[in-house]
Formats: sequence, C-alpha cells, structure tokens
Amino acid sequence: MIKKFTLAAVLLSMSLFASAQSKSVTISSINGTNVEQYDGKVADVKMNRYMFTGWNTVSFPFDLSADKVNEYFGNDCRLEALTGISGDENAMKLYFEDKKSEGIKANTPYILYFTGESQNVNITTESTIQAGESKVSFSDNGYTVNFNGTDKIMTGDNIYGIFAADNAESKFVKIAGTTGCYATRCYISVDGDKDVAFIAVHNEKATTAIDKVAAADNANDKVYDINGVQKKSVSKGINIVKGKKFAVK
Repeated sequence: MIKKFTLAAVLLSMSLFASAQSKSVTISSINGTNVEQYDGKVADVKMNRYMFTGWNTVSFPFDLSADKVNEYFGNDCRLEALTGISGDENAMKLYFEDKKSEGIKANTPYILYFTGESQNVNITTESTIQAGESKVSFSDNGYTVNFNGTDKIMTGDNIYGIFAADNAESKFVKIAGTTGCYATRCYISVDGDKDVAFIAVHNEKATTAIDKVAAADNANDKVYDINGVQKKSVSKGINIVKGKKFAVK
C-alpha cells in the first residue's frame, strides 16, 4: 500500500512539474504564426525580428515590459501608439503619443524608433500568448483611418506602410506592388479605400472637426454634424450646438 502511494505521489509530482514548464513557441516575423493554438498559454517565446535604423512598426501577440523593450531595442528607442487623427483628403495628420513606459501590449499596433544599426533582434521572453485583432480606428471629416497590426503577410492596393528608405520621418505611403507588410508589423488602411496623404505628428493632441466647431462657434446656435458640417437645424443623429454633442433618435 505504501509503495502504491509513493508511486502515485511521484507520478503526480512529475505531472505537476511537466505542466509548470513553459512551452517553447517560435514566432515568425515574416510569414507569420498561427498563434490561436497557443492562445492563453504561457510560453517561452522566441522571435527574430529585423529592425531598421529609424522608425519601424511593431505588433506582437505577447507583452513586453518597458525593461524588456529597453533590453532588446535599446534605452534610446521610442515607442508610440496612434491616439488620434485630423485633416482631410489633402493631408491627414496621424497623432502618435509616447507609450514606452507602459511597454508593448499584446495585439497593439505601435511605431518604434530604433537607434541602433539595422540588424536582427533576437527576442526571448516568457509571456502569455494572446491571439486576437490588433487594430485602432479614428474618424475625422468623413474619413476613418485604421492602424492595423498583422500576424501574416498583408498585401493590397490600398494599404500604407513605412518603407525603410523613408523611415526617418515615420512616413506612411502606399505599398502596392511590393512584397507587402510582413507579420509582426503594422499598416494603415482607410475605410472606402480613399487616397490620403499622411503626416505623422509626435506627442501632440489631435484637433478633430468637433474640436474646431467648438472653438469657432461656441457662442452661437449653429448646428453641425459629427464631421463638422453645418446643418440647417437639429435633426436625427448626432448634433453639435455650442460645442456640445447630443443625439436625436
């Protein structure tokens, strides 16, 4: 009886030890990896990511602390997230804000300024794999701009990315006719496939059409829609009067 109990205890101990070990998962930063099979699991994550000197885009299916960001990308690197837009078809400003102190959050699109020489960065960390959509969207003047992270190669005629030749200014341009946007990177799309010229702005607050209406017409009773277009009168939908927004059903 004692032998059976001892054997059972040993087997249980071995099972618990095995379950506590993190699974090793290699993330492809080119073709992508099906991370859904690892969703929610703690893993020893390995990823080899090429970084150009200047601005790059990053979106990972796992977290990296601020200390890890500094370890792998350098203390002088910059990490920013898109927090707003403003403009029209002539020029759409993309407002990026510093998020380095928060580290990299899983399935969140960022731009990252790398100060080292262009090189492969080997990332090895224990983290929870998180499958899911990586996307933020903002609207102004009838335009909806999406900043998307991708876990596979993304191609298309109306997506915008950062070319290595233009990355000193985080310039987003159309990448049609190229090999596309590789996995663990980000691209911009515009609803309706509209052509837009983008200008990146760093650490400034976006001024939307609603903000402009509020500043210019706070003292009168003019009525505007959510895109800042003046209306004849209050009607069904979103209305803005004296800088205040309210809905009519």
